Amino acid sequence: MNTKKELLATSLLAIALAAGLGTLSFGLFSGTPPNMRIDVYAKKNGATSDSFLPQDQVLLEAQAYDGNASIAGAPVTFEVQSPNGTDFLMQTATTDSLGTANVTFQIPWPTILSPQTTWELGTWQAQATIQIYGQTQNASTSFNCETVAPTIDIYTNKGGHGTNTSGGTFTTNETVMVYIETRNELNETASGQLVGFQEYVWGGSSFFYPIATLTTNASGIATLNFNPTIPDTAAKYVCIATWSTVFNFEDINVTDSMMFTVQLGP
Repeated sequence: MNTKKELLATSLLAIALAAGLGTLSFGLFSGTPPNMRIDVYAKKNGATSDSFLPQDQVLLEAQAYDGNASIAGAPVTFEVQSPNGTDFLMQTATTDSLGTANVTFQIPWPTILSPQTTWELGTWQAQATIQIYGQTQNASTSFNCETVAPTIDIYTNKGGHGTNTSGGTFTTNETVMVYIETRNELNETASGQLVGFQEYVWGGSSFFYPIATLTTNASGIATLNFNPTIPDTAAKYVCIATWSTVFNFEDINVTDSMMFTVQLGP
């Protein structure tokens, strides 16, 4: 009889030690565990994030612990609600040997009907729930989904990027390569876009280069090259790029400017 009691005590002690070290498998412990918890995070490209764009992939990752030990083999239920409270996702995943469970989903593109029906933009709510040892534990997190304003960027093969920045120094017998890049509300380069280009001498009253309409290529970039030989003197030139597009259901004009210097060639 005493031998059985000793074996039982030894087994309970081993289980108690396992709960504090390493990984605790689901179902191994039948008592009330201390310090059981679950955490949940929203991740983008492998890093925790609270800011996403439409069509981004969201990875929800839950971590389950009992004290210092990870809980393996336990089911975790993930629930996601869109910004207007719509139930978007309910899915269950099982924790691995590290106590980690995750699900992945893609944020839809906003419904283009009216601002009132655009339910994808705003704050999303996510919750992870674990039921184990007769207890229920949950954790929640939130993240925002917003579009960004479209942008246009004009630069040369010698510099630029950013409003009123320098595009470098050229000579009158040198070809200037001008690039105009457009990015949409997802911060992606936008192909097939019509952009306007103008150029004039700094301090001058008229445009030196006739207004041109260019189309962005598959990389979202329109290109232009010319030899700045008029006037045949050292001068500074101002370039202006314009893109007319739609953002938040409104027509907008996006512009960028740049200056470059021309010196007399040999």
